[in-house]
Amino acid sequence: MSHFLHSRRTRTRLAVGSAVLGIAALCLGGPAGAATPAEVPSTTATCPAPDARPNVVFLDLDSGVANSTLSSGCTINDVIDDERTWPTHGAFVKHVRGVTADLVAAGEVTRAEAGRLQSAAGRSQVGRVEGYDWLFDGSSDSFEDWAYAGDGGFDLVPDGTIRSRAGAGGGFGTLWYPEREFGDFSLRLQFRDDAPGAARGNSGVQVRFPELWGPVEGCPTTFNGSETGNLSWIAVNCGHEIQVNDSPEGGSNDPRKTGSIYGFADLTLAEARPTPKGTWNDLEIRVVGQHYTVIRNGAVINEFENLPGLPFPGRPNDPDSSSRGLTGHVGVQAHGSTPDVVSYRNIRIRDLS
Repeated sequence: MSHFLHSRRTRTRLAVGSAVLGIAALCLGGPAGAATPAEVPSTTATCPAPDARPNVVFLDLDSGVANSTLSSGCTINDVIDDERTWPTHGAFVKHVRGVTADLVAAGEVTRAEAGRLQSAAGRSQVGRVEGYDWLFDGSSDSFEDWAYAGDGGFDLVPDGTIRSRAGAGGGFGTLWYPEREFGDFSLRLQFRDDAPGAARGNSGVQVRFPELWGPVEGCPTTFNGSETGNLSWIAVNCGHEIQVNDSPEGGSNDPRKTGSIYGFADLTLAEARPTPKGTWNDLEIRVVGQHYTVIRNGAVINEFENLPGLPFPGRPNDPDSSSRGLTGHVGVQAHGSTPDVVSYRNIRIRDLS
């Protein structure tokens, strides 16, 4: 077992006395590890940010059953709890049988739907492969596992979220996870635009970049060749940013909207499927080889193949796509102006290697 997994699974984060953390553990499965009765999601749990995918999914297997919202406010995906690393496949199948029996008894699903869910559970890889590991679970312990480079920063909010803030003189920075580099992965998190007034926030999720402790050979801290002196530019020049930005089209707003592979595969606002401010969104970023897939609220909104030699549009003096490798760190961005306030929570990752 790697040091990373050992450190995740030996912490007692479910004991943290935070109501929000308890809710997250119920609805999203809590930190990975063997399931115990106290950790298994209840069909009466409440969810501050229900899983918004349209169908019930068992890791990569779509059951074909609609992911209905239950009377508790959770969805079926939340109480199925497929993201946990289950001790065995049989334990997960038994769990699904119990959950679906309770849902049938409560009139939340039909017997036919329960049968299809049980069949899908049996065909799934849950319990046969590792599930998701928590990178940030809302606790101060997990927040301390992260490091920051650049201007601005992120604050841990009492409700178990992290919220970006701009630096006094502008500029941006990256909150990054230094404990491990990742190759092929599925990164899942939730984000919310908390910009003040009528403004919309700008942020991003950065992946596969080198460590940001100091200068990295071949990864300049430049903007189109001009030195910035900001280490977070390493993540931009030698990694990919998946944009978070639902600002209106036109004017001085950044034209690259949520889900854009920044500069290389940009989306319009309509393609980004925007939501109103103050709305929690599910975001999944899947990276396999050099293929990137962005999934927002259950819908694929972008796909990109990082072919070598693609220039960065408008920035010919910075590294092209060839500088984006097959492994690296992950992080979230604090953008450079006062309105750019975006919150994140429930950050977890699954190794697809």
